[in-house]
Amino acid sequence: MPSTNSTRRLRLGALLLVLVAFDALAVVTAYVLAHVAYGLLPTVGLPVGASVWTRGFHLVPLGPVVLAGTPLVLALQFVFGYRVTLREAAGGPDLPEASEPETTRERFVAIKRERLGARLSDRVRRLARTADMPAPDVRVIDSATPNSYAASRPGERTLFVTTALVDRLEDAELDAVLAHELAHLKNGDSFVMTAAAFLPIVSARATRSLRTTLETSVVTHRFLDGDTSRNAVGAAYFHFPLVAFALLALPLVAALYLASTACYRLLSRVREYAADAGGAVICGSPAALASALETVTGDRRPDTDIRTAGTGVRELCVVPDAIASEPPDPPEGRAERIARRWHAVTERALPDSHPAVDDRVAALRERQSALDRGR
Repeated sequence: MPSTNSTRRLRLGALLLVLVAFDALAVVTAYVLAHVAYGLLPTVGLPVGASVWTRGFHLVPLGPVVLAGTPLVLALQFVFGYRVTLREAAGGPDLPEASEPETTRERFVAIKRERLGARLSDRVRRLARTADMPAPDVRVIDSATPNSYAASRPGERTLFVTTALVDRLEDAELDAVLAHELAHLKNGDSFVMTAAAFLPIVSARATRSLRTTLETSVVTHRFLDGDTSRNAVGAAYFHFPLVAFALLALPLVAALYLASTACYRLLSRVREYAADAGGAVICGSPAALASALETVTGDRRPDTDIRTAGTGVRELCVVPDAIASEPPDPPEGRAERIARRWHAVTERALPDSHPAVDDRVAALRERQSALDRGR
């Protein structure tokens, strides 16, 4: 049974409340980091007084900062979350438009992708009429990984499909996956989740930047096997304060990444069952969506899948695989090995971004059985 409008509104409201809570956490983190930076100013010769840490907290209380900063972060998410999320997709389209093809092969691929996009747009429009909703734009991504996702912001709704997904699925299965993405858009969770991706992506990028500062510093590069030839610190005068700031900020930013990502993935898990149910109603065949899920995940490696996406796009996809076909390069140096180990540990600690495919398939099969019995 499709969810009622009131149920969808309550669900969307709950997602927004959680999003606001983590915006407040981000403001608190920025507030503490600003005081860390303020406390380091005397090390570069700026006369800010002896008790800079205590004075800074006294002059700028936390409460007003959170009250003013949380709406600002929320606005940034809704304005920039869409673009940040799409740019994070490995192998995804450039924004705002893909670059012009230069070679004959690239032009051929572009023409093929354009024709495929036109056919998919027709399918999506037909399904959108069934769902009684506006049809989103459709864009095709060249990738050897079968996947799809929908992203939206006010005035812009886009459904992304990989070429491998179209090649792999039968017509009924493809319609079912497209219907699944339309259900995300209709439920409103694509809009919320696109915005919610902002914090995990930005905190992950900040963590990488801080790591680069330490890796390229003359102070810490020996321990990290870094390369000082690409030193990220521009002036020697500010070198030691920046390294000190990176050492102090890295744990805080990493903690923000873990907290926001855990929340983001839990929200992703909640929305998948609703989108499966909604997509089954739109396409009229729960069995077709179940078959599609089994098809696109049938060749997965049992333990470590090199296609596993980083946070940001994984949570939006129908299955948590990267929109890319190239395996990651082997780690070089101690810093990269530590980063890989950190990633592996956090992946085990964080919740999965999607329910188990077997559980989703079982729920869809049960829905199909109930539908068959009612006929």
